[in-house]
Amino acid sequence: MSKFVSITDIIMYTVFITLEPYLAQWLIHQTGGQKLIRMKKGSVENAVLQLLVTKPPKDKDWRPQLKPEPGQVEIVLPYNHFKNIRYNFYLPKKAELLLHTILRNRFKVQLWNDLHKVSNLNKQKDVMISKWMEDHGIEDNDRNWNTIAKILQRTKKIYKNSTT
Repeated sequence: MSKFVSITDIIMYTVFITLEPYLAQWLIHQTGGQKLIRMKKGSVENAVLQLLVTKPPKDKDWRPQLKPEPGQVEIVLPYNHFKNIRYNFYLPKKAELLLHTILRNRFKVQLWNDLHKVSNLNKQKDVMISKWMEDHGIEDNDRNWNTIAKILQRTKKIYKNSTT
């Protein structure tokens, strides 16, 4: 017995967003390690994609992007009962910025939850951050390490000032 497969079951619609290298590496790791990212069903990111994708611009010069540019990740659009992704597959710039902000905030929350308790111990900060990066699929280079250390330092400062 054969099963009928709709063309929409085979074709994936995707969007591309620009992320900092550390954030792109973390997101790929968090979503299963594949370059083609699928957001978790029920996640805030998935809901944002469903809500904010729209029909592409009617500008005659507009062409769909077919592959990621350097610094971009490719995200599969989730199935949407209310907006058919065959027609609603465009992510406006403001929606991309919102998704970027949500991902960055999720990263910061995970970083803080994982490291704020141990940061008060006499562990070497550089070893602790490098180990966290390794555990979360982030390449341990100077740029990524310095960025993550700065995020952790700023977050720690915010919490320190809020308790005094």
